[in-house]
Amino acid sequence: MTDQDRLMTGARLMVRVGLLANRIFLAAVVLGLVTSFVAPAQFGGLLGHMLPGADSAEAAAGVRWTLCLGIVMALVTDRLLTILAAIIASAADPFIAPNAVRLQMIAWWLLALQLCEIPGALIASGYPAMGSAAPGGDFSIAGWIGVVMVFVLARVFAVGAAMRDDLAGTI
Repeated sequence: MTDQDRLMTGARLMVRVGLLANRIFLAAVVLGLVTSFVAPAQFGGLLGHMLPGADSAEAAAGVRWTLCLGIVMALVTDRLLTILAAIIASAADPFIAPNAVRLQMIAWWLLALQLCEIPGALIASGYPAMGSAAPGGDFSIAGWIGVVMVFVLARVFAVGAAMRDDLAGTI
């Protein structure tokens, strides 16, 4: 087995595990959100235990918004990983137009994840009773560089695929 084969096998496995873990996370977050409305007393009691001395109504509202944001982020991550799996599946012939489109879609989903930091920061500032349970809402320069980098790679793949198609048409 070559190093390239091991790399692709490892990448395939990582994406599959990532998808599974993300879907379990999504189910847990949806369950948590539903539970917060179905059993508000127990939910409030749990928050009271986790955040002693905090305004439980404010903390519950903040946690619910955070759970909603978690659902959005998990759905975005699912799309991103699903598209990445399609790219990995085409690794035997990677410089094709569909992969350029896939990379551009991944860039848009990465951008969406970066933009999710804005509501995260708003939740953290709007619900101080959440304390350390509030989302970070941190600016990530590495995340933004990654977004730009994937948009650039998508363009490189598109040009490469077009050049390859032109070359194939001239022979």
